[in-house]
Amino acid sequence: MTATTAGEENVGRASAAMAAGSIASRVLGVVRQSLITLAIGQGLVANAFTTANTLPNIIYLLIAGGVLNSVLVPQLVKASENPDGGREYTDKLLTLAVGGLLAVTVAATLAAGLLVRAYAQELTGSLLNLAVFFAVITLPQIFFYGLYALLGQVLNTRGRFAAFGWAPAIANLVAIIGLLAFMRLFQGHVTAAEWTPEMVWWFAGTATLSIVAQALILLVPLWRSGFRWRPRFGVRGIGLAATSRVAGWALGALLVSQVSYLVASQVMWHATGSDEVAHGAGQVFIAGTTIYANAFLVFMVPHGLVTVSLVTAMYPRIARAARADDRPALTRDYARALTLPAALTIPASVALLVFAVPIMGLLFSSKDPAEIPAAGAALACLAMGVLPFGVDIINQRVFYAFEAGRFAFTEQVIATLTATAVALGAVLARPEWAVPIIAIGVVLSASAAAAYGMRRVRRFIGAYSARAIVRTWVRMLLASAGAGYVAWGVVIILTRALAGFGRVGYAVILLVGGMIFAVVYLLVARLLRVEEIAVIAAPVINRLDRRPPGRHRPRH
Repeated sequence: MTATTAGEENVGRASAAMAAGSIASRVLGVVRQSLITLAIGQGLVANAFTTANTLPNIIYLLIAGGVLNSVLVPQLVKASENPDGGREYTDKLLTLAVGGLLAVTVAATLAAGLLVRAYAQELTGSLLNLAVFFAVITLPQIFFYGLYALLGQVLNTRGRFAAFGWAPAIANLVAIIGLLAFMRLFQGHVTAAEWTPEMVWWFAGTATLSIVAQALILLVPLWRSGFRWRPRFGVRGIGLAATSRVAGWALGALLVSQVSYLVASQVMWHATGSDEVAHGAGQVFIAGTTIYANAFLVFMVPHGLVTVSLVTAMYPRIARAARADDRPALTRDYARALTLPAALTIPASVALLVFAVPIMGLLFSSKDPAEIPAAGAALACLAMGVLPFGVDIINQRVFYAFEAGRFAFTEQVIATLTATAVALGAVLARPEWAVPIIAIGVVLSASAAAAYGMRRVRRFIGAYSARAIVRTWVRMLLASAGAGYVAWGVVIILTRALAGFGRVGYAVILLVGGMIFAVVYLLVARLLRVEEIAVIAAPVINRLDRRPPGRHRPRH
């Protein structure tokens, strides 16, 4: 077995482990969000919770998220070549990062009210008080998000991927248990003024507890791997200057990226307002931050299952190839990263577009049926962004592997300017169109950023047959469009026939329509010679078929 073959098998196993954990996490995450909808709906109270619970994610990303995920892997790989195997570097880095995370978490929690108003200026009265109460309980998640990322990256550089991929599934399981307990104890479909402190602590507290579990569960595999962290202070003499330079660009990119969401959040709250009386029965339902968050959650499922799993497993290998200036390996891995996931993400985009209403109806039905078409419209507008989102992530990983953070920063600036411009334009539209317009802006921004990144990556890895990659994408899109056209007719017929059956009807539509979509896509893709599907399916076929390789099954 050659070194290349062994490396590919290791990436395959690591990717499979990440994918399995990601599948479990995504499924449980959707269940968790579905239970939130059942518990409190998708109206103004839910919008208040969504805004508060999003704050720790935003702040974590600003101070550490992208830096830890994109920058530290190359630096830890580089440090592993030191005589001590990078132990001193890792110890000092963990000490510095944990202390910084703790300080930021305390400061953010104390400033909960200011942070809520920064993203929801329209909030007033009891709804504002409830949102701030939610934020005080959820903001401590910042520390544990950071701890999870730190420990996970140490595990990844030690070749341990499974725990990092599975920890979010544990977090979602804890959150689900908390939500079930909340629904048994309380009635969540009440106005903001009717929420009691006990309700808030149960609802928001279990959300925070889930993130605590996600981080602490990684201590077990880290201990078993032989890693022992000893707090060490001081940053001189271990090469953190290089890390700081790259991290500066990563932090700048993240700061820029959050501008678009800040603007979008304010636009959505401007559209919905905070008058709960105006959102009563008989009024036009206006989608807000919760509808957008739920649609985005579903939109990210194929991205997380396919692209993120593959890129996470391949990234240490790309970082090593970049350090060794192995251009052939980089070109091969980059082309694979652009085409293999696309064989699944492109049809997933079309499927999300075709099945938008049944998906959102099945997953996020509550007491107000007007929420379903609004949620379906948001998902349909986001659907075609799955591929450019993945390409954008891949490009940024390559830039950080070469410590070329300014290109990743420029890519993010392009995305932010595009998304922000579209979001501001939504202010001029009718309130019920605000969320769909913002969703379209997200797709346009990802597409513009991905196109820029693909051009700039060539500077680092050389020519990589971009035209051939685009032609492959076109074949996949044609196969997906054919499948979507057939499935769309099925959706129309079944929707009329099953009207009034609620979630059962949506489930039948997805089952029947989904099977037809998959069969037609595979048949047309085969006619168009989309070979990437066979490459993806080969590991599964080889595992199920124990016969020796032959004419029925080529050797891979």
